[in-house]
Amino acid sequence: MDQPATIAWKYEANLIREEDLPMLAAHLLAAGQDSPSLRDLAGCSRREHPAEIRQLFGHIMEELAVRIPDYETAERCLLHHMATQLSAGAMSPKEAATRVWQGIEALTDPEREFVAAVGPEYHLDFMSPEEIRAWENAVRLSAKTLAGTAFPYPQ
Repeated sequence: MDQPATIAWKYEANLIREEDLPMLAAHLLAAGQDSPSLRDLAGCSRREHPAEIRQLFGHIMEELAVRIPDYETAERCLLHHMATQLSAGAMSPKEAATRVWQGIEALTDPEREFVAAVGPEYHLDFMSPEEIRAWENAVRLSAKTLAGTAFPYPQ
């Protein structure tokens, strides 16, 4: 189960949809987290008005003393998360290529190297099998390097 800080950056990076927040709130309650807004959100249905869910989510983060990161920080968290997933074998380089875009705000050298190694996915259609294997190896190597660096946001 994700911790509140992880849920915050995943929500900001658009990995979590608003309609999924009530169930995540219920999971947080079951895991021992508690706040008035968390109980309120856990009681909401998936069909609640998105503005109400967003407002409750903001209150939950305040009550749990979790700062919601800005979008650029959330993108950087996504890079680190993908690098960790790649390093663990839970994600393929091709899956990473569908999520990494060249305009992402990479601030450190390992982040920039990972984004550059992934590159635009549309090139894969024009690569030979040997080139694809070399690309996959380069992506995995840069992911391993990035996964070994400090996460840009508390977890």
